[in-house]
Amino acid sequence: MVSVVIPYYNSAGTIIKSLESAVEQTFTDFEIILVDDGSNDNTHFIVDDYIKKHKEIKFKHYYQENAGPSEARNLGISKSAAGYIAFLDSDDSWVSNKLEIQMKLMSENKIDLLGSNINILEPSGQIIRKYFVKIKLEYMSFYRLLFRHYFHTSSSVIRKKVLDNIGGFPEKQKYAEDTLLFARITRKYKTAVSNDFLVNTYKHLFGDSGLSGNLKESNKYELNNFKILRRENVYGTKKISLFLYVLLLLFEHVKYFRKKLIVFFRNI
Repeated sequence: MVSVVIPYYNSAGTIIKSLESAVEQTFTDFEIILVDDGSNDNTHFIVDDYIKKHKEIKFKHYYQENAGPSEARNLGISKSAAGYIAFLDSDDSWVSNKLEIQMKLMSENKIDLLGSNINILEPSGQIIRKYFVKIKLEYMSFYRLLFRHYFHTSSSVIRKKVLDNIGGFPEKQKYAEDTLLFARITRKYKTAVSNDFLVNTYKHLFGDSGLSGNLKESNKYELNNFKILRRENVYGTKKISLFLYVLLLLFEHVKYFRKKLIVFFRNI
């Protein structure tokens, strides 16, 4: 029923924790698709060794030249044999009943994209609960999603037919590729976020290590996403007017400087 897509790049120190959290799910009707995005460390061998020790799980393991997370995820999607795709980043982990909770909610409510709240685990051991929503199941609107990111990639489960129709993640885009995809989906399909805390992430959502640490590039691509979405007005009824477009640009700049201040004070 579910294909768990895990792209990775030089993730030797974190990949086992991610894999364990997927393998130990209480929901068992799944396969795991791993995509090595051109790693130059020994992660590929670690994964191969793990697969050999867990023959009871259906694994698929692929390699591609380094092209970024969008192409890696899209390769995983293309190899899927399931009706739903669940994404898990190689430095995140799931709570054991994540898929069980989400598949039940999606089936009962005919949801096309479902996310959840997440736990941020700091090096000190402190757990920060990141609330995207407070009520049990909150439906998202396209316009609401333009102003705030409600979907964390590792919390997201999406119907495969929706991804096929939308075209998957925007390739060649290494920043804000997930927010563009989620906006495109929410523009046309039924999406929601549950108040369950189903994902553990081990870094802050911005200004930390990895791609999310580059605030300037993230901001540039977020701004470009608005331009792309406005250009796509012709494809649907939920349009971005000139007034809304200007408002979004201004709001994104405010968010950018707010993030820079947060990171500055966090570092001191």
